[in-house]
Amino acid sequence: MMFAIWPLLAFRRLRRTNAWPAFRPLVLVFVLLSGGSFALLDPNNPQAFADDLVIDNVRGSDYQNDRGYAPGPATHGPYRTIARALAAAGPGDRIVLTKTDQPYRECVSLNGDKLSGTSTEPLVLIGNGATLDGSEATNPIGWRTVPQEKGLWEYVDTPPGFGLLLSSSETLAQWKPKTEQGNLSLIGPNTWTRQQGRFLFRPAPGKGPRDYHLQMTVLTTGITLYNIQHVEIQDLTIRGFRIDGINAIDRATNIKLTNVTVIDNGRSGISVGGASRVVVDSSHVNDNGIAQLRTEGNGVLELGRVIVDPATAPAIANDGGRVVGRTTPPAK
Repeated sequence: MMFAIWPLLAFRRLRRTNAWPAFRPLVLVFVLLSGGSFALLDPNNPQAFADDLVIDNVRGSDYQNDRGYAPGPATHGPYRTIARALAAAGPGDRIVLTKTDQPYRECVSLNGDKLSGTSTEPLVLIGNGATLDGSEATNPIGWRTVPQEKGLWEYVDTPPGFGLLLSSSETLAQWKPKTEQGNLSLIGPNTWTRQQGRFLFRPAPGKGPRDYHLQMTVLTTGITLYNIQHVEIQDLTIRGFRIDGINAIDRATNIKLTNVTVIDNGRSGISVGGASRVVVDSSHVNDNGIAQLRTEGNGVLELGRVIVDPATAPAIANDGGRVVGRTTPPAK
């Protein structure tokens, strides 16, 4: 049985390459001669598949020859991006992020049977406390004064659609006028708003935008889930995306989010729509733009202990869909 380990290892590496069909009969013979079982090579047996695909956005490389598409010896992770690891992933794998001093700046899409797990072997994305960040610093020369309003600045290249202005150095307030064209003189210090598609910002007296570490939400959605089953996302912060932190668009079922922090996203932290069903537990959702949590269509959002702060936006927005359970307010 010991010798069957080598064909199994070969199988795990070759199964995603275009070279696998040529090697499969040889691996089967080795397994049988060494006392192994076809079960080790059964595509319905996730234990014969599962790998840990490690990602390191500082020291990793996406130039891996792990699928046999390039000549030369095989090379394997760590990868630099989540997208590259997902290209090599299969059912039952674990996508393991390395927490570094840099956030992961990309949009992640999980969809289709290739990445769907099973009830016993889900596809797991483990954040290890890392951050997935969709924000970018504003350009210091992109700000100009508003002539009619002393001390007020506008940003010329504001991204379209939903969006937030953030700062890593100060706490900024958002002014939300009752009408589309509010009285700009009511915007206080360290406060921003968005009118006619542009950010407006009033710094503290004696300061300008260059005195702040300003960021804006730029990338669209942090994690998109579509037509996928049995996925777990753990121990990850998702922030700074222009629309949603996590969006289960449709037919995303048996999805479990545990110990996730979803903050500072333009529309909502977590959105569940279509025929999706998502369970959220031991998580924090706050400081998102339109709603902290939202449902639409026939989506179902099940809440365990989810701490939601409604200070900046309603805790839950329903455009159809259903919420099972209640949110937990933050401790005072």
